Amino acid sequence: MMGLDKDRASSRINRYERESSGVDLEGLAKLADTLQVPMAYLVAEDEATADIVLSLSSLSVKQRKDLAAWIKEKLDKD
Repeated sequence: MMGLDKDRASSRINRYERESSGVDLEGLAKLADTLQVPMAYLVAEDEATADIVLSLSSLSVKQRKDLAAWIKEKLDKD
């Protein structure tokens, strides 16, 4: 994991989870790559947002653009 042995990687992730250690963008990118998730998934504000990010990542760029336009249109009507 991220070029670290299992014990060291586990310790590092625990520090991130406890927020006693920060991670830079490069580290975040490596973690996302290792976990095979988008970086935005790792920094989502809540579980629902993380689920949305993960779902969006499975769509093509055109599908994401179309969905974004549809959402914007719906929100503008309200």
